Amino acid sequence: MSGAARLAAAGASVSQLSRFCGSLVASVVGDCVGGEFEGAEDVPLDRVLQHLSGLEDETRGDGILQYSDDTAMMRCVAQSLLTRMGFDEQDMARRFAKEYSLAPGRGYGAGVVQVLRKLASPQLSDVFQPARAQFGGRGSFGNGGAMRAAPIALVYRNIADVRKYAGFGAMLTHSCSLGYNGAVLQALAVHLSLQGDLALPQNFINKLILEMEEVEKDETARSDAKVLNLAEFPYCARLHRVKELMEKNSVSIEEVILELGNGIAALESVPTAIFCVLHCLEPREGLPEHYGGLERTIAYSLALGGDTDTIACMAGAIAGAHYGISAIPQSWLKRCEGAEEAHHLAERLYKLYITQTEEVRVTTSDSDQPRDCHPSEKY
Repeated sequence: MSGAARLAAAGASVSQLSRFCGSLVASVVGDCVGGEFEGAEDVPLDRVLQHLSGLEDETRGDGILQYSDDTAMMRCVAQSLLTRMGFDEQDMARRFAKEYSLAPGRGYGAGVVQVLRKLASPQLSDVFQPARAQFGGRGSFGNGGAMRAAPIALVYRNIADVRKYAGFGAMLTHSCSLGYNGAVLQALAVHLSLQGDLALPQNFINKLILEMEEVEKDETARSDAKVLNLAEFPYCARLHRVKELMEKNSVSIEEVILELGNGIAALESVPTAIFCVLHCLEPREGLPEHYGGLERTIAYSLALGGDTDTIACMAGAIAGAHYGISAIPQSWLKRCEGAEEAHHLAERLYKLYITQTEEVRVTTSDSDQPRDCHPSEKY
C-alpha cells in the first residue's frame, strides 16, 4: 500500500467527533510540552525525546505541565463561540481581558498586555481600536491570533466563514495583516484537516495556497508586505517553500528554520507548524518507530527550537484534527493542564457544528454582528 493510500485509509477511520477533540486537546498538549524549550536556539532531538519519555514515567513526580497564554486565549475563543452561538467581538474581547486579569502570569507578551488592559475598560466601545493603535498604528504581526484560531474552524462549516471570522478574531489583538492573515491560514489548515484533506498532502498544501492567494490579494495585505520588504504574497511564498521542502528526500532542521523560521512572528511560525504536520505524516529518522503521526509532529516541532510552545500548539491543532483524540498518549494527557477541559469544549463545539445549517447563525441580533469598523470586505 502506498503512503498516500495508508494515509487515506487511516483518515477514513477517524470520526468527526474524534477529530474535533483531537484538535483542541492536541493544541493544549503542544502548548504544555512545548514550554520546556521555548526560546531555546538549539534543541537536540535526544533532549526532546527525553522530555517526552519523562511524561510516561509516573514515578518522576514532575507534576502537571502548565499551559500558557496560547491555551488561555484559545479557551476564551471557544467559550465565546459557544455562549454566543457564533462570533461576537464584544464578548470575546471581554473574555480575553478577564482571563488576563485572573491569570496574568501565563506568559503574555508586553504588547498584547497593553491591548488587554485597554479592552478591560467598560467605556471602550470599539474593541478593535487598542490593537490598531499598537506600534505607532502599524499593529502587531505576531502569532498570538493564530495560536488561538482553532475553535473558529470547529464552528463554521463554510470555508469563507472560517476565513472571515478567524481574521476578525485575530484583529482584536493583531491589526497588521501579517498577524491576522496568519490566523486565517492556521484556521484554514485546521478546517481542511477536519475534512480529511491531509490524506492527500499535496492537495492539502495546494488548497491552502489557493485560499491564501485570495486572502493576500487584499490591498492592505499587499501594502503591509511592501512596507516590510516581503514577497507580494508572503504567506503564499512561504507555503511554496513548504511544498519544496516536502518534495526533498532529506531536510535538516537547520534548513527548515532557515527557510520557514521558528519565531514569534506569524509568518515565521504558522507555515512552520504546517510543515511539521506534513513532514511527520510518515515515519522519520531519529524519531521512535512506535511514535504515531501526532507524536512525531509534536516532537519535531519542539526540536526546531524558538517559539516551541506556540508552534507545537498550532501543529497539534492541525495534526489532532487529522489523527483524532485516540492518537494522543494517555500519559501525555494526564500531565497537561487544561487537556480535560479542552476535550469538553471540543465536544460542545461539535454539537454546535452539527446543529448549524449551511448558513451558520452568527449571533442572535443585529447588535451582535461585526461592527462597521471591520474591513469585512477583506474576507
